[in-house]
Amino acid sequence: MIVDREGVALHVEIAGAGETVVLLHGHTLDLRVWDDLVLALVAGGRCAVRYDQRGHGRSASPPAGYRWGDHAADLAAVLAATGAAPAHLVGLSKGGGIALELALRRPELVRSLVVIAPLVPDHPLSEELRASFRELARRIRTEGAQPAIRQAWLTHPLLTSAHATPGACERLEAMVLTFPAGEYLATSRDAPDRDWKLVDRLGEVAAPTLVVVGEREIADFRAMAQTLATALPDVRLEVVGDCGHLVPLERPDETARLVLDFLGTLR
Repeated sequence: MIVDREGVALHVEIAGAGETVVLLHGHTLDLRVWDDLVLALVAGGRCAVRYDQRGHGRSASPPAGYRWGDHAADLAAVLAATGAAPAHLVGLSKGGGIALELALRRPELVRSLVVIAPLVPDHPLSEELRASFRELARRIRTEGAQPAIRQAWLTHPLLTSAHATPGACERLEAMVLTFPAGEYLATSRDAPDRDWKLVDRLGEVAAPTLVVVGEREIADFRAMAQTLATALPDVRLEVVGDCGHLVPLERPDETARLVLDFLGTLR
C-alpha cells in the first residue's frame, strides 16, 4: 500500500495478523533487510508492518525534508494509516533513531522499542566517522550514487562484516546499489525542527526497550548502545557474538529469537 504524507508517497507492506510490530530499516537500506524477521513474526502470530523511508527503496525522494522530525512524522502517518498504534517498533541503525524520536515526540503511539545497532540522534560521533559520512556525501554528489556506494560505502567499516558474510553480501548489495540517495541529492537543506537534543532526554523514554549490538560493532555504535543501556529507564542490552553492524543480515535467526523473546516478556 501507499501512505501519502504531505505529498511524499511511502511504500508500505503488511504481513500476518495479530499484535503489530513496525520495522524500520537503516540508512541506504530498504524494507528488504527485514525479510527473515517478517517470516518469524508472522509465524509467531504477529502482524509485521514495514516501509521504505523517504529517499529509500520504492518511496518518494522529495527535494527536502530529511530531518528526524520528518522521519518521525512519516512513521506516525504509517501507524495511523495501518491502524497499528500503539505499536512495537523495531529499528536498525538510523531506524532505531527514528523509533526513539517518535517515542519522545508521540509516546502514546509506542508500546515498546527494539533498537538494533542504534544511531542515537544528537549523540557525539568521532571525527573519523563524521569524515567518512562527509566523504560519502561528496562522492555521491560528484560521481553518482552507485559508483560512490561501491567505492566508499560497501567498503565502510559499518558494512564490511555483512559484505563478507555469504548470503548477506548479495542481499546487502541488492539494497544499497539501488539506493536513490534522495537526501544527498536534495536541492535544499533543512533547518533544524527542534531546539532540544534527544540524547539529553533519554530518561523520558517510557517504553520498555531492548538494545541489540554486535560484538564486532565499530566503537561509535558500541558507545551509543551503551549510552542507551545506561540512560533509558526500562532497558535490556543484548550483545550478538561474532557480528558487526547489520545484525539482521548477519545473524537473522538470532535477531528473530531476541525480538520474539523480548515481545513475549511484554504480554
